[in-house]
Amino acid sequence: MHRPDVFAALLGLTRAGSKIGDFWVQDDFCARVKGASDNHPVTYEDPQTKEKTTHGTADGRRRACTTA
Repeated sequence: MHRPDVFAALLGLTRAGSKIGDFWVQDDFCARVKGASDNHPVTYEDPQTKEKTTHGTADGRRRACTTA
């Protein structure tokens, strides 16, 4: 196989894997948080603890990076 053929095959496989993950594997919460931003944050309430968290804000990203 030539390099362009390998590249095209791998590109097609990774794109297909991405679509499968986005539409069949990830849950609704992950999809909403992925699109969260400062202008459109996502608030989540844990069904067990009733704790509310806000995702997609600069402050939230800062806290996630410093506490990980």
